[in-house]
Amino acid sequence: MIEKIRQLVKNEADEDDWKYHIVPVANYAKKLAKLLKADEEVAELAALLHDIGRLKFGGEDHDITGVPEAEKILKEHGYPKEIIDEIKHCVESHRGSKNISPKTTIAKIIANADAMAHFDVLPIFFYWRCKKSSFEEAFKWVDEKIERDWNKKLTLPEAKTMMEEKYKAIKLILDSNRKYM
Repeated sequence: MIEKIRQLVKNEADEDDWKYHIVPVANYAKKLAKLLKADEEVAELAALLHDIGRLKFGGEDHDITGVPEAEKILKEHGYPKEIIDEIKHCVESHRGSKNISPKTTIAKIIANADAMAHFDVLPIFFYWRCKKSSFEEAFKWVDEKIERDWNKKLTLPEAKTMMEEKYKAIKLILDSNRKYM
């Protein structure tokens, strides 16, 4: 069943979003689930569906629009209520800019995996943001997002350890660019 949901999400996403965000989030979610002895399949399902609201309806409030969409997809594929409820909580609590905190291990894994994926594809953020704003605005947005991810979303010590080297490298690059602003 997970393969069908993987394909459904892949079909909803554009190629870049799939390759540079959804797949890395799913990969990190599975790694963290294994490390924390959580259900790897549920973690992968939640990772695949965490941004379904954004993919289908746009970015604003995608944590809210994604909840009923994830529920609908999971029901159509015969998942039990407990798994559906877990994944709905993951979708509603994965964003660092919102005030719903992840309360379960899987939800914490998804919020952390979402942030971890941002550390892998930093140049993509500049590309996406610069299409909509000046370089300085894009720089500020990326800088704030990386700091929010590091200080707010990376709540699992295992996730922070995995990302520490990348975080330091990103900070070094961002800091070296500040002198040009």
